[in-house]
Formats: sequence, structure tokens, C-alpha cells
Amino acid sequence: MTPTTADASPTFGLIIVEGEDVIRLGLWTGIRQQLGIEPLVFHDGHSLITYLENTPLDEERTPWIVLCDAQLTVNDATTPWLWQWLKQHYPALRIILTVRPAALELVSLAQQAAVEGIYHRNTALSDLLAGILAIAQGEIVHTVTPPKPPLRVLFPNPWDRWRYQVLQQGLGEMDAWLQALDQHLGRASLSPLERLVCEGRHREIRAARWLVSRFLPQPSQTPLRPVASPVRPQIEIISQLVDRCLQRLQSDLLNLTSQPLELEVLILQQRRELLYTILRQWDVLVRTLQATPPSIEFLHQRGNPLLQDLWEQSLREFFRPYRFALGSNADLIEELLTERETVVSVYLKRIPFVAEMLAHLLVQQPLTLHQQTYRYGTAAALEILDALLDHWLLTIANGIVYPLLNRCCYSAVIQQTFFQSQYISTREIERFRNALSWHYRWQCWVKEPQNIFESRLVLLRLTERGIQELALTVPRQKELMQLEGIPYALTLALEARDALAPPVRAVVAWVGKGVVYLLTQVIGRGLGLIGRGILQGIGQSVGSGWSRAEAQKNSSKP
Repeated sequence: MTPTTADASPTFGLIIVEGEDVIRLGLWTGIRQQLGIEPLVFHDGHSLITYLENTPLDEERTPWIVLCDAQLTVNDATTPWLWQWLKQHYPALRIILTVRPAALELVSLAQQAAVEGIYHRNTALSDLLAGILAIAQGEIVHTVTPPKPPLRVLFPNPWDRWRYQVLQQGLGEMDAWLQALDQHLGRASLSPLERLVCEGRHREIRAARWLVSRFLPQPSQTPLRPVASPVRPQIEIISQLVDRCLQRLQSDLLNLTSQPLELEVLILQQRRELLYTILRQWDVLVRTLQATPPSIEFLHQRGNPLLQDLWEQSLREFFRPYRFALGSNADLIEELLTERETVVSVYLKRIPFVAEMLAHLLVQQPLTLHQQTYRYGTAAALEILDALLDHWLLTIANGIVYPLLNRCCYSAVIQQTFFQSQYISTREIERFRNALSWHYRWQCWVKEPQNIFESRLVLLRLTERGIQELALTVPRQKELMQLEGIPYALTLALEARDALAPPVRAVVAWVGKGVVYLLTQVIGRGLGLIGRGILQGIGQSVGSGWSRAEAQKNSSKP
């Protein structure tokens, strides 16, 4: 089905409700040009409701179709979503929803509410226009299917869940064997004996598969989720985090910390684009996990692999336009990915509270940090999530620039494309690399053990002025017990200094008082007496000399 042109204008009416300016303008332009109708456009559900309550729709244009985002909300406790409110108060309207990946749980609710059209958010405009025409003619078009419930919902019993996973794995292996045997039996060159053996194995595997399937536990009937889905507040807080971070990225991103950062070598445009890329990939990661929220145990086990995937996907996305910048025979991305192990050990493993932050966003688990417990959705929780997200972005960005400095810093194309002018000089780039090397050695051997021993956590934070440090007080006893070698010796030295410092200070103070007494009361008084005797001797000699001079003067008179 193809959209009609302006020469054959449809007679139905269309309403667009879209909060994003770019998408709203694109829909309005495309519909006017390809369908030849003038749609009514609103930026949110409240303005649409106000219009419907005060202005009747044109009866000559029927039916009326509303195209909106599935996550648009209204202030109604019983029908929190805009499309639910429209279906209840204006049942004659036909609804087309665009669904984001993180809102797939709303699909089943929309199907129950008899919504006429459901499309993915990234559906091509031509497909969306074809669907609008089909729905105007009375068809039902659902191109999105609701997600399958997680295993912990289908099988509340852990034993049934484990048995289902094991048996499903066995059934998958059997299906693979059956497919391979079917392909092998399709060969005309098989001998009668080989064909007979393969057919026997085929029957045995089918019989085993039938037997295993009899022991497969059946999923429990899951009740439908209530209308007030918990997806809405999760999506709101994630969107708030992304929007607030985008605002902070508008600064000059100057390094105002006490340490060198790999990001410093990049020009401002590339620096900002790299952070934008990481933020987009982080948003995709969180929304993907949100579609089927994982367990907290899964997040603790897979936290580092998730960070590694985020780093790799961000690197590939950022360097994709420059993949062959080193030459047609050299792949820049694959060259940079060879530093994966170093990046994981130096950068990614040091990102704190990965599982805790994801659990807070996905399952609304309270976040305990900085001697406080932050409840989901509060302003204080949003502030601390901002700080953790900034540290994620900046640490991963440094981990992406590191292989570029280590592998390709002398390439003229790389220097002209990415580096600031002062770092094009070989001497300056070597000086910067040496400063980074010394910083990480000092950080590994001295600074980080001291921070662990003092229960201090230093985060990188984006501010209006640039990149600054934020120090938090958090328990780090587990990390302290894992120290060994020079870092562990340093903590022992710090502990010994703390243990010896009070008595040493007391001894020094006592000795100091004794020295002061000796100098002032003994030596000082002795010197004073000596000085007084000298002055008295000088005074007597001066007085006797004056008396003799007077006597001689009187005797010389006639």
C-alpha cells in the first residue's frame, strides 16, 4: 500500500500529538506533502484535551485519527495515558500509537483498549503513512507485539525455572541435530547403509525429544498488569537524567581537576561529540534492560560486561566515520579494540556502583550512598544519579581516547582530525603521555590506596565551569581487604603513622617545653646575669675615669 498524493486528498481528519519538535515538524511536513491534508498539531496531551473540550471537530472530515506517542500522560488516576483517556471520552476517535523500546509493556494494554494502530517509534514515514490510510479505511494494524514476560514471572518456583532452562537447552540441541540430519539425509550420494543408520538416529532423537518435552514444566498464568504501569516513572526519570546531562555538556568541558585527563587532547567539538555518543549508547543500554528488567543478582554478575559493551559500542559509533583514516588496509576501530584488556582493568573496573545505579533505575531499589539512602524519584536521588552518570561518561570517554593516544597519536590524519593544536607537537604529546603514565602509577600505588583507607570516593563531575572532582564518603572495606603489595604496604604505613602520631606529638611537646624552660629559665637567666655584670663593670670603669679626669683638671688650676 502506498500513500496517496495531494491530487487525491483523503477526507479523514488527522491529529498529531508529539512532544519532540523535530519529529513533530517532520510528521507535519510529510503528511501535508504526501497525503495532502492539513493535520492538527499539538505538543502535549493537555493542549489536545483543552481543544477537544472547547472546539468541535469538523464533521465533514471523518473518521478522525489521533497519532501520538504511547507514553504521553494526562492527570487522571484511572486513565493515566493519553490514548486511554481518548478511548474513554472520545470512542469515535481512531488511535495510532508510536511505541519506544522501553514502553513495550504498554502494547498489551493498548490491544485490550482496542487501539487501531501500534507502530515502533522508528518506523519509516512511508510505512506510517500507509498505516494511516489503512486505519482510515477501517483496518487494524499492529506491527508491535508485546514482550514475553520474564522467566521469574512465568515460573515463580526456582526449581521449575531451572528445570525449564535446562530442558529448553536440551531441546535446542536436539532440534539442531534433527536439522543437521535432515540436511544429511537430503543428499543423493548416501549409501543405503548410511541412510539406514541416519534414519535410525533421527527416530531416536525425535523419541528423546518427545520424552523430554513431557517433563517440560508449564508456565503459570500471569495476571495482566494494572493500568497504572510502573514503566511511566522509570521512563520519566531516565529522560530527566539524559536531558540534564545534555545541558551540562554545553560547557567548555575544561579540566578543572588536579589530574590530567585523556579528553584534554581532543578539540572541543570532538570532545562534546564523544560524550554525546556515550550518552546515547547509555540510554539505549538502559532502555534495552528496561524492556525486560533483570534481577539484581544478574546486574551484580554482569555489571562489568555491560560496561565493556557500552565502551565498545560507543567506540565503534564514534570512530565509524573515521574507520579507514589510517589507510584502506588498516581498520582504525579494530586497532583501537586491541587495547580492550587494558581499558577494562584501568578504567572500567574502577567505575563504582554500576549494579546499584541500574537496579535503582530498573527496579526502583533504593540507592544507599554517601551515608544516606535515596528513594526512587526524589530530588536528592536525581542529584546523586547525575553525579554517577557524569562519572560513567567521563571515565568511558577517557577509556576511548586512551587507545587513540597509545596506538595512533603520531598519525597526521588523527592529529589534524582529533587533537588540539598544542598537542600536534611530538614533544607536547610525549610530555602529556608521560604525565598520564606517572599519574596512573601514582594513583595506583599511593592515591587510590589512601582514598580506600580513608573511605573516600572521588568522582568526575560535569559542571557549568567544566570537569571537576566530587569527593564522597562511602564504606570501602571490601576493597581494602583486597589490597596487596605496595598499596597494602602504604595503608600499613598510614595506619602506623596514625597509631604513632599521638604519643610522638606528646613526646615532642614535652621535649619542647623542656627546651623552652632550659633556654628561658637556665641559659637565659645566666646570660642575663652575665650581661648585667658586664654593664656594671663598664659603668664602674666609666665612672672612675670621669673622676680622675676631674681631679687632674682641678689640680692644674693656679
